Amino acid sequence: MAIKNSDSSYGSVAKIFHWGMFLLILTLVVVGFYMHGLPADTPEQATYKFGFYDLHKAFGILALILVALRLGWRLSNPVPKMPENMRKIELFSAHAMHVLLYVLMFAQPISGWLRSSYGGHAVEMFGLKIPALVGKDKAMEHFFHEAHEVLAFALIAAFFLHVGAGLYHHFVRKDDVLRRMSPHGAPSE
Repeated sequence: MAIKNSDSSYGSVAKIFHWGMFLLILTLVVVGFYMHGLPADTPEQATYKFGFYDLHKAFGILALILVALRLGWRLSNPVPKMPENMRKIELFSAHAMHVLLYVLMFAQPISGWLRSSYGGHAVEMFGLKIPALVGKDKAMEHFFHEAHEVLAFALIAAFFLHVGAGLYHHFVRKDDVLRRMSPHGAPSE
């Protein structure tokens, strides 16, 4: 498999970024909803719950770094051509969805980092202290807590639209759009 993208398929680096980010974000969303509902009434419960918060923050910062690297790779590596029979509205929708996914993949970890910063909570990435972006502010902490939650639901909705579009191309349009990002290889040329 080629490292770089071709006219008909994504290369191995793009596929690793795509599927790796999918697994990382899926894990972050599941853990985020799980830890949010955990009690913290006793010291043991609090230690358990906030241990998840620390891991969630560390992997959230990792996601932010990886999405920046992924965007750099995408900008330096032309994407495969879309099928010639796609209508302008479909091309626009595909482009808009990719832009939205990148915006959400940046906004989600930044909103969490801002929430922690405004709350005066430390952010560490596997032992490396990450500086606060802003000073403590309870109202802004609440705002970014809500924003982080809303962005999570927006990311989930965008994910389902993205998957739905891929399945539509595969089963209805019967083109190579889905197969070109398949981890099992490129479509036939």
